Amino acid sequence: MPDGLNTSSRSAIGRPLGVFRHRPFLIFWIGACISNTGNWTENAAQSWAVTSQTIGNPHQGLLVEILQFADFCPVLLLALLAGVISDRVNRKVWLITLQALACALGAGLAVSAFLGRATPWVVITFTFLEGIIWALNGPVFLSVVPSLVPRAELSPALALNSVQFNMARLCGPMLAAALIGTIGIAGAFTFNACTFLPLLIALLLAIPNAPAPSRSKSGSIYDDIREGLKFVWTSPGTRRLTIMGMVFMFLAAPLQGLLPVFAQSVLKGGPGLFGLMLSAIGLGSILGAYLLSCIPAYYPRHHLIPLAMCVFAAIGLLFSLSTTPALSLIILVASGCFWLLSLNPSNTANQLLATDANRGRVLSVMLLAQQGGMPLGHLFAGFLTRYMSPPWVLRLMLGALLVVMVAFLFVREPAIDAMPHRKLGKLTFWGNFWEAITAHSHRPAYPAEIGVSHERERTSV
Repeated sequence: MPDGLNTSSRSAIGRPLGVFRHRPFLIFWIGACISNTGNWTENAAQSWAVTSQTIGNPHQGLLVEILQFADFCPVLLLALLAGVISDRVNRKVWLITLQALACALGAGLAVSAFLGRATPWVVITFTFLEGIIWALNGPVFLSVVPSLVPRAELSPALALNSVQFNMARLCGPMLAAALIGTIGIAGAFTFNACTFLPLLIALLLAIPNAPAPSRSKSGSIYDDIREGLKFVWTSPGTRRLTIMGMVFMFLAAPLQGLLPVFAQSVLKGGPGLFGLMLSAIGLGSILGAYLLSCIPAYYPRHHLIPLAMCVFAAIGLLFSLSTTPALSLIILVASGCFWLLSLNPSNTANQLLATDANRGRVLSVMLLAQQGGMPLGHLFAGFLTRYMSPPWVLRLMLGALLVVMVAFLFVREPAIDAMPHRKLGKLTFWGNFWEAITAHSHRPAYPAEIGVSHERERTSV
């Protein structure tokens, strides 16, 4: 059993700042935070560029969702291959190569904007090309963190990694709004291109120049992909995480994809409001990281993840009903909080369930499920906007998400925490509901005979 799988969220990030004493992780964290700030700045500018150029166009919602689809659809095509590459190559060299290419594409988009050529389809094309880089980058970028800290500190390191991503998510859209208002779209794109330089320096200084991970045998790319898929599907914990991640990202996608349309058409705002809406989600994610540290030590991830996804869906339904900017911003802060509580424990569980030899492939399946489900959700939501208003698209998809996640909340999978199934006796509906939310049977004071009977079952097998 992998170390620390049944530790709590609190033990994972109770004192996270201590991880910064590892200098390579600190350098990597700072570089990634700066670069991600640029990425979120560009992301907001791309969305607003397409939205502002399609005012009055009946296909505005579809084009905005096509932009989001272009950003994430390369994951559908390349995620599994990216995982195999991550487990075969020198990760430092591969990361530097990919980030240099992303920097060049960001600079190309900025030049197009300065020349007045950043039409919606040009922006979508650059977004698709950058999506290819991010699809190849995802597994290897996530695989780097375990090489920078001891395994015992992996959970707080991953939590801090999520914090920097969401700090960037908070600051990037606000910077985008300021740059668009003063310099224009081109200024936001230029800022993003410049933020790759600190990350490239951090990769050169912090990442160990290690050879490819050792492999027990050499095989074809197809064999490696099949081995990774087999591990994920035959392990109950990773299988459940993959299914929940794909369903969640598919049905939750329009809450973010349709934000610029909500800002302009529903809330009657401009780029400033749109930037605030994206930043509100980022602020909520930072609050979610703090809330994660306050969760009791006994509370397991296999309860937390579906519960957080349920609450996220309910909050999204409230957002679809709001017509005032202030209330919408408050709701988006709450949605960002439960977005993090849904995905951060999922990512941590996947990292801990994976081995060093197959980490890249396991994480690539996770990314395929999450980031692959998102573009399909964006595309589906864009299709629905042709037949119903954006608020009703949200109500339909997030209502479905709420129903599905309630089912997962009642039918839990303890293997997510490397825990065996427990027999709790016959519970009423409300007793099962209370157990699903509170994880009462995992409290230290819960009757010991549950654990004893369970141990007898294991020894008798």
